[in-house]
Amino acid sequence: MQQISTSTLSKNVQADLNLNWPTQAILFCAIIIACIGLNLNSAPVVIGAMLISPLMAPIVGIGFALGNSNSKLLLKATRLMITQASIGILGATTYFLISPINTASDQLLARTEPTIWDVLIALAGGFAGVISLAKKGGGGNVVPGVAIATALMPPLCTVGYGISHLNLSFTLGAGYLFLINAFFIALATAAGTIFFRIRSGQHLNVSVRQEILILIIAIIIIIPSSISGYSIVRKSYVDAQLSAFIEKELPNQYIAKQSIDHQHIKLAVIGRRLTQSQISKLKSSLKDYHLKGYKLTITQLTKGNYITAQQFQDYMKQQNNGNSLQSDNDNQMDK
Repeated sequence: MQQISTSTLSKNVQADLNLNWPTQAILFCAIIIACIGLNLNSAPVVIGAMLISPLMAPIVGIGFALGNSNSKLLLKATRLMITQASIGILGATTYFLISPINTASDQLLARTEPTIWDVLIALAGGFAGVISLAKKGGGGNVVPGVAIATALMPPLCTVGYGISHLNLSFTLGAGYLFLINAFFIALATAAGTIFFRIRSGQHLNVSVRQEILILIIAIIIIIPSSISGYSIVRKSYVDAQLSAFIEKELPNQYIAKQSIDHQHIKLAVIGRRLTQSQISKLKSSLKDYHLKGYKLTITQLTKGNYITAQQFQDYMKQQNNGNSLQSDNDNQMDK
């Protein structure tokens, strides 16, 4: 059975805290690989980049230094993390400036809206990592697994994409995700280090002031992600209620399009034409599906009980023009 040792943890953590050119060259290569994967929307390529990235080392080093109140090691690890993050952002920005593919892929978009779940993943990953590093005989594939689960590389690449395209929402969103991952991995590492020190009978020298400061910072960082997480849960719930409403109240209608915008539900339907009284009844039944306060607008694409091909084409053309106009407006706002 492998034993947990604080000396093993210290040895493994400090072994990778070296500011040398081979490590930084590997990081730069990993950043380029990750950028290509994000650009081409290829998850396997992104995962490969995370496996070879050395970004975990300084973050774990910061947590270990906090758990030992070692200011010299904390400064060394922080300096290394800032250097590596700067190299990553610079490399990503350069890549996306010269890349012929300018469209934001799903892989890029996924890194722009952090939630409370990212906090939980970083904490769990941090704990797994510090336990792995404290095991005599090595931690096997746990640390690379933590690097993949917490996804430190993609947010930095997305920051570079945002900078290269002057898109502030991408830059801030991805930067916040990287901050969440780095801070809570370090926090989990610090907590694990303190636990192992207590377990081995070592005297703790972490002041109450330091603990309170870290707690305050953690709460400040968590707040925006909690709000975002609540919004996602709320949206998922409303979508489920709307699906139930459509299935029960409009069983004979084909829903050509549906959207929810600021408590305004818009449905475009094809089927037997609904009377005004039927529409009024549908609006009043929203409260039965916990959608009280929502406004319902139904656009009927049929004349009588049928729809011609021309009518449907005209409607789709109108929607496409509207979406194009909205996209142009969004691009102007980003610029």
